[in-house]
Amino acid sequence: MKNTFASINRIPREVLSIIPDYWADEESDEDLITLTHVCRGWRELFTSRPSLWAHLDCTNIDKTRVYIERSKTSPLKIYLREEEEYPPFLNDAFLLTVPHLSRLGSLSLSGSSDNLAELTNKHFYSPAPFLEKLRIRFTTVNPHTIKTVIFDGNLSSLRELRLSGVLTSLPWKHLSNLTTFDFRQVPCNKISVTQLLDFFEHAPLLSKIKLWDAFPNASNAPPGRVVPLPHLKELNIIAQPAHPILLKHLSIPTGALLVLEFDFDSEKSPIPDYLPKTFKNLNNLSHITSINLHCDKLGMSLRLDDPSGGLFVYGYWTGAVTSLPVVYRRVLRSLNHFDISVTNRLAITEYGTSPPPKTEQSPVYQTLLLMKALRTLVLSDCLNLPFVSALNPNRTRSGTVVCPELEELVLYIKTKERFCINELLGMVKERSSRGAELSTITIVSSQEFVPAKEVLKLREYVSLVEYRLDDIVPGWDAIPGDVDDTDYESDW
Repeated sequence: MKNTFASINRIPREVLSIIPDYWADEESDEDLITLTHVCRGWRELFTSRPSLWAHLDCTNIDKTRVYIERSKTSPLKIYLREEEEYPPFLNDAFLLTVPHLSRLGSLSLSGSSDNLAELTNKHFYSPAPFLEKLRIRFTTVNPHTIKTVIFDGNLSSLRELRLSGVLTSLPWKHLSNLTTFDFRQVPCNKISVTQLLDFFEHAPLLSKIKLWDAFPNASNAPPGRVVPLPHLKELNIIAQPAHPILLKHLSIPTGALLVLEFDFDSEKSPIPDYLPKTFKNLNNLSHITSINLHCDKLGMSLRLDDPSGGLFVYGYWTGAVTSLPVVYRRVLRSLNHFDISVTNRLAITEYGTSPPPKTEQSPVYQTLLLMKALRTLVLSDCLNLPFVSALNPNRTRSGTVVCPELEELVLYIKTKERFCINELLGMVKERSSRGAELSTITIVSSQEFVPAKEVLKLREYVSLVEYRLDDIVPGWDAIPGDVDDTDYESDW
């Protein structure tokens, strides 16, 4: 009687029964089992909900048998693992599920032995009309081959497909509901462009695609073949060689983000070479409004955004780098291949190239000259002189006012050598005299070496001048719009 009037027991049974849906871990049932041991009423309540007992890891025969019985007709979610951090599954326990695979809703396989590949070839061949998630990861040096067509190749309910270390015969048919495709760790010669294109054509609702070391090194598709991806939101490619091999066959829609990642071993970054080629396939990037560029001894990143989509490229040096200024000049020049006439924000990190004697010959000047709509310029730990000189109309023979709409200049400074206060004063004075005055200058220094009196002089020509000390200087990790890969990794 006392339990009857307890606060927890005043919750309606239909409400109490769905609480585990919001906190229970699909891959761990310890808490669920604990609930059934609280009292007889709770045991009857939770054991009568079939969907709570549809998660099978096949690590215990008796447990698997009980779960299958309690799950009744609910879609099964099977997790078979052969990894150190998880108890290994048992073949005998898995065999209990075979007669019920027609109601499979989710399947996750992960391990390194041939046993998983054999199970896949032997048991997962019949149609699975309710299967929504399929994840297979073979953690071996050489990928495993799936000889049969999985689930008869008919996966009409599948929404998420993740394959790692798997060789299979793409394309599969009837992928009309697939939205997520993650394909990785396959030798470059084992998958062809034609196979990928055929696969994409069978999955018209794809919104997120990630190809990681599962990429062809040449195209075997007809040059004129282009596959539209009308629902694409993000295409992430981490691979070598150059990405245009596949991109030239894809129509990237308005609103999509294209993320490219690679490694390179010398200062000859491939970015300037294939950016123009990539751009030809990015019809959505017609009005780039924001550019973020970073380069240091670890690597480089470049992000281009516009209201309808974006391009994010980042690479890592695997060898010694001795001439970063050369790389920076090449990358800046590569921006000239894009339409940056409406770009209103430019952020650059760690630029350390001195300007040439003639300002007009500077890559900085040539790039800023095209940015007629630029309103905000952010320089993080950069040598300021190339930019200040380019913005000063008195430094050019023609007296051209570069970036006539520029309103805001933000300078993050680490060392005194990178800050040019006298040139900055001259620049704002000359622009003000030509009706192109700045409205805001923000100077953030990690040390107190900026002369306060000189900074105050800026206020004669700039409405708002802010100077503060701060140890935090934006770097690569702080680039706006940086892409986080944790959502992909957590799914494995």
